[in-house]
Amino acid sequence: MRPPAPWAILDVDLARPLEALRAPPEASGILVVFRFRGAVLGFGSLLPCELPLSTGELARFSARTVAPIAADWLRIGNGYDTPATGVRSQRTADVDPLLTGSVLGRLDRVFAERRTRPAHHTASIVICTRGRPDALESCLTSVAPEIARGREVLVVDNGPDPQTEAVVRRIEGARYIPEPRPGLSVARNTGIAAATGELVLFVDDDVRPEPGWADALVQAFDHEAVAVACGLVLPDALEEEAQIAFQYDLGFGGMGLVPLCFDWSFLQGWRRGVPVWEVGAGANMAVRRSTVLRLGGFDERIGPGAAGGCGDDSEFWHRALFNGATIHYEPLSIVRHQHRRQWDDLARQAYGYGFGHVVALFAQSARDGDPGDLARTFLTMPSWYAGRLRRAPRRWLLGEPDRLLWSEIRGYLSGVSRFRLFVDAFRRKR
Repeated sequence: MRPPAPWAILDVDLARPLEALRAPPEASGILVVFRFRGAVLGFGSLLPCELPLSTGELARFSARTVAPIAADWLRIGNGYDTPATGVRSQRTADVDPLLTGSVLGRLDRVFAERRTRPAHHTASIVICTRGRPDALESCLTSVAPEIARGREVLVVDNGPDPQTEAVVRRIEGARYIPEPRPGLSVARNTGIAAATGELVLFVDDDVRPEPGWADALVQAFDHEAVAVACGLVLPDALEEEAQIAFQYDLGFGGMGLVPLCFDWSFLQGWRRGVPVWEVGAGANMAVRRSTVLRLGGFDERIGPGAAGGCGDDSEFWHRALFNGATIHYEPLSIVRHQHRRQWDDLARQAYGYGFGHVVALFAQSARDGDPGDLARTFLTMPSWYAGRLRRAPRRWLLGEPDRLLWSEIRGYLSGVSRFRLFVDAFRRKR
């Protein structure tokens, strides 16, 4: 049973001498994030009653948690040969269970080599925002080091207002671009049109990039076939039930911790839709500007402000892959996301996810000719929701109600009502 809110997030830096781990006051659950040289090597969950951990106990807990990811990093080195269909290390025996100094030294060399790869491309940073000046100001503060380095930062205001403009004007080097037409895809296309860099790095206004975030994404484009790169998104806080539910119930906590390469081989063998949503998150994404323009930009029928709360990013990933491009997932690019704190906000987000996902599936099937997207819409998803409905009474009795189920189903049904999107597009294509 999942502990109630609030949860504390504790970072354990394996590059420093370990200290006893103690329970923070008032925390009901604890998420431990194991890091080394800025990389995230694993997550651990603890209850306050399991603490404190002595330095020896923490060392053993750390080793058990990070050994599989450390083994994968040592195998991959500076490459991207990890299969995009899953990340299950078969080489944990290569890593000493106590994470000795020699193992950490090898990891240190891997990360140092990866971070010093040449970055041959210029990059513009685009932040799309709407009516959240406080969140935007925090985001701009986080990207200020990139401005100091001379990188272009564009803020596309998708609901132009004086407060948002004032925030941008206060940040020297940031450029304000008003875009009154609603829709995140519209805002992204506006940012792409205005950007001067070969690459466009997108971050949402409610994320906080960590140091090195931008360089890690830029370095992922060392091969001409790479059209998209995505990075790791961590929760900024898990203090409310809604934030915990977003992280774990809406699937936001499933991103991998090792580099992945998605290419044509990833498209093979999926009978009920290619799971492009596994690529990453649009909240931390870079695209090759020339490729986006060649493929027609982001689909302005899809995404927040158009047809719901998601799908604009994954639809573009689907289109890029079906046009022969490659996508990289780079976990050394890390941002922290401010999850919704209120249930009403989260319920609206869950509705939007269901709605936008179905509309994106329709658009993908019409544009890329993948029948699996329709099979997912009309077979896989109804079966999945039916299973959740069957389990709902038992979960309620156990005190773990599926609180987002009805919002997701309503979103799904609203998305299905847009089936004409597929029919009309298919007719035009013929």
